[in-house]
Amino acid sequence: MKETEIIIIRHGETEWNSQRRMQGHSNSELSAAGRGQIQALGEMMKNVSFDHIYSSDSLRARQTAEAITQYSGHTLQFDQRIREKNLGVFEGLTSAEAKERHPEVYRLFKTEGANYVIDEGESTQQLLDRSLEFIEEIRLRHPQERVVMVTHGGVVRVLMKHALGLSIDAPTRFLIKNTGIFRLVWNENWLVSQMGGVSHLEKLNDSALSVMC
Repeated sequence: MKETEIIIIRHGETEWNSQRRMQGHSNSELSAAGRGQIQALGEMMKNVSFDHIYSSDSLRARQTAEAITQYSGHTLQFDQRIREKNLGVFEGLTSAEAKERHPEVYRLFKTEGANYVIDEGESTQQLLDRSLEFIEEIRLRHPQERVVMVTHGGVVRVLMKHALGLSIDAPTRFLIKNTGIFRLVWNENWLVSQMGGVSHLEKLNDSALSVMC
C-alpha cells in the first residue's frame, strides 16, 4: 500500500536570515541568495511528482512555494498553522538586541522551556500543537498521497523532533538550511525518511566557487 508522505521544505533565505534577525510572523524580502535558492528548488521539484501543495501564508514561504507551482501547475493552498513561531517583542531583532532591550523576557525565553510564552508571541509548545494539528489533517484528508508543505525553520524543528521521539527542549542537532527538504511518511506513526536535503543547491555553490576562482 502506498504511504502518505509529506515533503516539508523551508523557505529561501531572507535579508533578515542573512542578518540573523528573528522573523517570526514578520517578513523581510528574499535575499539575492534566497532568490537563487528558490529558483534551484523549483527546477529540481519539476522532477518530483506530488498531489497537493500547501504553504504558510507568510510572504517568504509563499514566494518559495510559487517557485514550485510555476512549473507544476498545482493550486497553492495556504494555512496559517504552518507559519513560523510568533516571536512577539523579539521580531526584527538580533539576539544581542533582544537581550539588551528585553533582558528579563530574553532570560525566560532561554531558560523556561517549551511552554514559555514570549510577550506578544507564543510558546514552542503552541507551535508544535498547531503544526501537529495541520499534519494530522493532511493525513486524514490525503491518504496515500504525497503532499508538499512549504514552511519555516521553527516548524521543521519541532516536527522533526516529535517524529524522532525527542523532547522539543532537546538541543537541535540537525541542520535546517534554507530550502532544505525533509520528508515524513505515515506508517502507524510519522517516520522521518529524509533530513535536510539540499542537493539542488550544489550547482549554486559550484557557480559561486567558479566566480571566486
